[in-house]
Amino acid sequence: MSTETTEQRTTRSLIALLGETRARIVQVLRRDGRTTVAALAAELELSEVAVRRHLGVLSEDGFVAADAARAEDRPERGRPPSTYRLAEDAEQLFPQRYDQLAGQMLEFLQESSGREGVHDFLRWRVGREVGVLRDAVDAASLHERLEQLAGALTDAGFDASVDVEGDGFTLTQDHCTIAQVARDHPEVCTYEAAAFAEVLGHDVTLRRRATLAGGAATCVCQVRPRSATATNGADGPNEVTDPHDPTDVSALHDPSPRPDSAGDPL
Repeated sequence: MSTETTEQRTTRSLIALLGETRARIVQVLRRDGRTTVAALAAELELSEVAVRRHLGVLSEDGFVAADAARAEDRPERGRPPSTYRLAEDAEQLFPQRYDQLAGQMLEFLQESSGREGVHDFLRWRVGREVGVLRDAVDAASLHERLEQLAGALTDAGFDASVDVEGDGFTLTQDHCTIAQVARDHPEVCTYEAAAFAEVLGHDVTLRRRATLAGGAATCVCQVRPRSATATNGADGPNEVTDPHDPTDVSALHDPSPRPDSAGDPL
């Protein structure tokens, strides 16, 4: 059984990602909040030139930001030194426990309000997700809308892509930021698929074929224009099915058509 502490695991991960010197700089900035090149050079026993070079790389990667010196730190003479701090993106370098918190919240809802309480929350979440994604997904054709959706999902950390498949498309997610929660609550995947279908418009059918939470290598949704599924027994627009969870999400969809989805989306 490993006796490695969380701090030791974090240090090892930082070194593997950034290299030993830049990992040490990140740890000092996390500890001290902000500091100068001179202070970093003294602590790390490096030249100021070397420290500036490493800070430049970390700045380019979005992990470090520079600020003008505060009034109390400015010398009586000479150019005031800049101070450096961790940027917001540096948070991703350190362990997060959001998935555990989200899982506990769903467990609390299920214990206090039953399964319907969980579904009420997930319906609310779909509404929030649809509101955000619709600002990014507004193209005329289904293919273009899918590319926009994949771009928005990638920006959110889901690494999504679109491929043409026969008379439809596949939307693939190579990463899932909520995979651990979804393993314990597979209905999360169904409601996520419902959000995708809602955003893509009422001229499509969407079927979730595989999920990371279900043990697959990727999450895959099959998306087809309604005209292509009419001969295959589709029940109507926005059909959403998920082989891992039979939750009925048909009530999530407004039956009115999207303003930009008139006619053949392709």
